[in-house]
Amino acid sequence: MVFTKEIIAHLIALLTIVIWSLTFVETKVLLEYLSAEEILIDRFVLAWIIFFLLMPKLVFHNMKDELLFMALGFSGIFGYYILENLALKYTSAINVGLIVTTAPIFTTLLLIFLKKYPKRKIYISFVGFLFVVIGLLVMQYNNITPFALGDILALLGALFFGIYSLLLSKVPKNYHILIITRKSFFWGVVFLVLFFYLFGNSFASIEVYKKEVVWANLLFLAIVASGLCFLMWRYTIAIIGSSKASNYIYLVPLLNSLAAIYILDEVFSITLFFATLFILSGLFIAQKYGV
Repeated sequence: MVFTKEIIAHLIALLTIVIWSLTFVETKVLLEYLSAEEILIDRFVLAWIIFFLLMPKLVFHNMKDELLFMALGFSGIFGYYILENLALKYTSAINVGLIVTTAPIFTTLLLIFLKKYPKRKIYISFVGFLFVVIGLLVMQYNNITPFALGDILALLGALFFGIYSLLLSKVPKNYHILIITRKSFFWGVVFLVLFFYLFGNSFASIEVYKKEVVWANLLFLAIVASGLCFLMWRYTIAIIGSSKASNYIYLVPLLNSLAAIYILDEVFSITLFFATLFILSGLFIAQKYGV
């Protein structure tokens, strides 16, 4: 078998998705030792350093653009991740991994309200949204992990990421993708730190960070899940395009569930299976045939 650039790109996309699917489990483990805010601050400070080393220059064009980067940091880094991590404190990693995949639906709905599209595409998008809603309602009757505070937080996190995706399309084309990501990380960390100290929190002792389970998982999240995966994903998109690459995202709930079952001993019930089926079907319909 000849490994062409396209085949290699597909394999890299699959590897990237596998790693991203593990982040919910890794975070769930870290929550035993650190607060949700600490995990995120540590993760994105380390990731910011990595991106700065890859492109060691500071960029500032104008205040209007900087306000946009602030909004990206607030929605995509602070809003999305803080809600995701807090959700993991109150519900299973399987539930969170499934619910946050609904983010593209929120982007689609926002686009519908902001732009004019053919009625056919709008109707199809709402059919996809209806499937997602049915899937979420099915989760409410899951006798293993009932729909609770954690699930609501995960859903709000998906909404924030939908807003982030929409704002990302507004960034001027003259910015390098590394700069866009680094600036988003920077402002995200600023909001995280403010949130952290606003509620009178303090960082864990150095002894906690000496634990292998803590520093190993933090390095995984920062270097591998944020730094390396970002580069691999960009390479994948450059070779096979964003449309084909995005199809791999549908594997996240399945891979995340397998990791949660194997590592955290969580249970994937028949109810969650049908919820997953409805949600992923809704996402596929909305993205493939809708807006």
